[in-house]
This record gives sequence, structure tokens and C-alpha cells, in this order.
Amino acid sequence: MTPFTPTTSSNDVKEIAFKTAPSASKVEIKRLLETFYGFEVKKVRTLIMKGKKKTSLVAKPDYKKAYVTLKKPLPFSQDPQLFRSTLLHNKNEKMLTTQC
Repeated sequence: MTPFTPTTSSNDVKEIAFKTAPSASKVEIKRLLETFYGFEVKKVRTLIMKGKKKTSLVAKPDYKKAYVTLKKPLPFSQDPQLFRSTLLHNKNEKMLTTQC
């Protein structure tokens, strides 16, 4: 998953958007976010994006974009690396607790 930087004037994020595999369903995305990251997901919306064609021989692949609305807003700082490290920390913490 590749998170996009939220564009919001407040310090709380209620919706996140990211690229995902084209085969991922809404239920799978919701379960992943709740299980590994500990988010409480309210709603998942998906959109299939067609890859752009640069030349007649080169084209970028199609991908799916997911918009996830959260029940509880996430605190957000303006540093996108900090947001990414928070997600990774939550994922590692969940993985450690599930492996024990």
C-alpha cells in the first residue's frame, strides 16, 4: 500500500487514500487495515485507474485506488514520513503481538 499525503487544514485525518492491488476487494482492504494497523474502518470505496500510455510501446499498468473513511480520526502532522512511520510502527506492533 502506498499512502497519499492527506490534504486537510485540521490536524485530524478522517479519510485516507492509497494504491492497492487490482484484485483486492473492499472487504479484504477493510480487514487488512483493522487487523494490521488497528484502524476502525467506517467505509471503503474503490476506483480502478487505467494506466497512462506514454508511447505506442510503453504503458503504465492499471491499478486500484482505495478511499477509506475512518470511524476515529487519526492525528496528523505535516511531515508525511512521520505519518508513514506511524503506520509502520503500528503494523510491526500488531505483527509482534500476533506472532507470540
